[in-house]
Amino acid sequence: MNLFEIFGNSFLVGLSGALMPGPLLVVALARTPGYGAKTGPVVIIGHAIVELVTVAALSLGLAAIVGKQPAVARIIAVVGGVALLWMSVTMLREIRRGIKAPSSATNAENVSASVPALIKEGMVATISNPYWFVWWATVGSALLVTSLKAGAIGAPVFYFGHILSDLVWYSTVTIVVWQGKNLFSGKRYHYLIGS
Repeated sequence: MNLFEIFGNSFLVGLSGALMPGPLLVVALARTPGYGAKTGPVVIIGHAIVELVTVAALSLGLAAIVGKQPAVARIIAVVGGVALLWMSVTMLREIRRGIKAPSSATNAENVSASVPALIKEGMVATISNPYWFVWWATVGSALLVTSLKAGAIGAPVFYFGHILSDLVWYSTVTIVVWQGKNLFSGKRYHYLIGS
């Protein structure tokens, strides 16, 4: 398999993970009305950091360790489930306390101050999704193993193709939400987060 095929396959198959609803999508949808269309790309920076660590670890042999120790996979799944539950409870508490939806008129200073927070939320949302672990334990690992056959450049090509799929999808979603920001305000915003 040549590098163009590795890149194309990782992009297309990466969409299978990107399109699956989960905590990352919730964060992107919840934050877009306040932070604008750039929410998707910024959240994906956090996601990309976690993915980079994952690709590096798998390339160095983590896949073999998890394969020989099923308990490790169970621990990861439990930790991810607990983190997801924590995020849900936190968001519901905010709604009950009457926290308002972020204003769509957020000024540039507040938006730029929020970038590190959005990156962090992207990281937390990624590792709190149990399906993310399943994807990497199956499809992602298989693709990565194939890419490593192309030599040292295979893993980076795979990574960039994969991250590009996330970037394209989440950018599209947040642009659409931002354009329809009036649909996600007030009670509708609370309903979106609470559902």
